[in-house]
Amino acid sequence: MTKAPQFGVSFSFQAHRELGEPYDKAYREGIELAAEADRLGFHSVWASEHHGEADGYCPSPVVACAALAVAAPNCRIGQAVALAPLGGHPLRLAEDLSVVDNLSGGRVEIGLGQGYRPAEFEMFGWPYGRRTSAFEESLDILGLAWKGERFDYDGRIYKVKDGLLRPPPVRPGRLPLWIGAAAPKARARAVRHRAGFLVAPLIELEHLVRQLRSFDEEVARQNAGPLPRALMREILVGDSAADAMKRHQPFIDHVYRVQYAPERVGLSYIDRVTGERKPLTGDNPYFMSEDFMQERWLLGTPADIARKIIDWQPRLDVDHIIFQPRPPGMSLRQAVEELEAIAKGVIPLVKRTLT
Repeated sequence: MTKAPQFGVSFSFQAHRELGEPYDKAYREGIELAAEADRLGFHSVWASEHHGEADGYCPSPVVACAALAVAAPNCRIGQAVALAPLGGHPLRLAEDLSVVDNLSGGRVEIGLGQGYRPAEFEMFGWPYGRRTSAFEESLDILGLAWKGERFDYDGRIYKVKDGLLRPPPVRPGRLPLWIGAAAPKARARAVRHRAGFLVAPLIELEHLVRQLRSFDEEVARQNAGPLPRALMREILVGDSAADAMKRHQPFIDHVYRVQYAPERVGLSYIDRVTGERKPLTGDNPYFMSEDFMQERWLLGTPADIARKIIDWQPRLDVDHIIFQPRPPGMSLRQAVEELEAIAKGVIPLVKRTLT
């Protein structure tokens, strides 16, 4: 029988400045909402990372995770994702993560990526072209640090002399690791490091299925045993799909027409007339239409959302579904109401049907 996924929530702590939202309000209400997620029994809480964004997108997920660990004492606490090359020396990153793991009683999950925005690297005087090498070396050093023994490392970018991770994680060995891996080489890297596969929200269903199949094939090729998969999606609650879109439009537009504008992230789509995959632009009527959302996200009544997860899960077989409960500008009251609707109307139906 197909298993039911665990459900988690993710925070970017963006402020909708055009609606007059202060930066600190986005952070304070995010923390309050994490406490509500804990109360409602969600499995995990995650923080993401970008730099230099006008909306205050969280640039420091480790700090955010420390606060989230206190707000949500029963949830796993993770990063989805942190940009490893911009996190400083990997041994320092290992120390920061281990401190949060100790503060939280051993609840930390690590999601890492190499980054894809050149401007972020320019801010820090970092050569964008070296990000893949830096990411590889970061993963190497984290793996060595988690062994709990002294070690040396002589990389092209990072050096370690007689390094020792103290305090070590609460549970001996490595912390649970997730990697964002959109490309085949990235998926091979994730499997090589025995990491879970973390999938971003903008991939349509059929492409998503192909990526997961490719990941499974790579796991089999490397004889890596089963590795977990987490799916990041938007969940938009309303009386219908159209109502859900209307209720969320001012907030979700900021995320996907500004922060994740298709031209900015290199989004593509299948042209239904020609069958070709083409670059997607923000002025294309398909972008942010109901068809666009239904191919990627979960929207409508709680029953609609549950049925879609139940229909998708036999093909996806993901271990986690992670969603953003409060897009920028949404009131805390609306976010809590929707979080409760998902906790009480979606998750129980999914679990009854799939387990």
